[in-house]
Amino acid sequence: MKNFFIKVIVLIVAGMMFFPVGITSAADQKEKKYKFRLQCAYHESAFVGQTSKFFVQRVKELTNGNVDIKIFWPDQLVKTNETFEAVRKGMLDFYIGSILYFSGYVPEVNCEWIPFGWTDPKEPLELFRDHGWLDLMREALDKHNVRYVAPLAVASMGLITKFPVHNVSDLKGRSIRAVGMEGKIIDVLGGSPVSLTGAEQYMALHRGTVDGTDFPFYTIGSYRFYEVCNYIIRPALHAPGLIEILTSRRAYEKLPEKYQAAIDQAGWETFERSVQLNPSWDEEAYAMCDEKGVEIIDLTPEALNEFRKATIPLWNELAEKSDVSRKLVESLKAYLSNKGIEVE
Repeated sequence: MKNFFIKVIVLIVAGMMFFPVGITSAADQKEKKYKFRLQCAYHESAFVGQTSKFFVQRVKELTNGNVDIKIFWPDQLVKTNETFEAVRKGMLDFYIGSILYFSGYVPEVNCEWIPFGWTDPKEPLELFRDHGWLDLMREALDKHNVRYVAPLAVASMGLITKFPVHNVSDLKGRSIRAVGMEGKIIDVLGGSPVSLTGAEQYMALHRGTVDGTDFPFYTIGSYRFYEVCNYIIRPALHAPGLIEILTSRRAYEKLPEKYQAAIDQAGWETFERSVQLNPSWDEEAYAMCDEKGVEIIDLTPEALNEFRKATIPLWNELAEKSDVSRKLVESLKAYLSNKGIEVE
């Protein structure tokens, strides 16, 4: 019996030598938890705020709760104008918002805002899924140590005016609130872009300082633009506008491949959901127009073609920004050409 106990003790000691304390088993490794922080550029009650919640929930479901992302709202972690730098440096794990404001870093994002590039939310979905746009945008962001997870549709954005617009010539000399890329669009269409913050628009329209604004259609109600404007013009310049889900490469590469795939899948499903919801968001705006007596002007196919042609110099300017930008513009032109729309 004594020899038996001696043998057991020897086996235990040997086992401890070969399997030292502190080394986790494969099973334990699979259960490792990851916690990340996401800042959304929009308030919780906004369409994008609710969309952000959907993304986080899908990540949790697809990883069996092992990847937990906590949402923070505008400026709670970093100032909105510092978010891209924070993601790039790995100080912020995820960001949902527009990188249009960071086009100095990422000129390729302007291609997502080419005017009249698409007139239906299903079209950008096809471009990203079937025509290489997702891979190209990931290539553009990768050099900044940022993973482009997916785009998001954020409803139609276009002209809300005090005057009717049926042709390009109707915009000549008109003052339109538009900033950044939108200002360039108004300029090539013959208007005079005026840089104003979102909060300054209402009074500028009320006083006649500007004749219109380039802004999301759903704000016709929330910003009370129905009190100071008489028309919206369809199709919108961007139908829909796009923003992005981004993650730092540092956070992304911490994850095993299956969880990286879960992040990408959750992002794509969130994009698909935003595309599905986009028409209802626009319909809310159109219903508000009907209720408040704001006229909806639908451009004729000939007028729409005229608007597209007027913006060609801008398309060409964007294509020269980088090799990825060139590929994006060429891809969009080919896509439209297959639909019988020539942009030259």
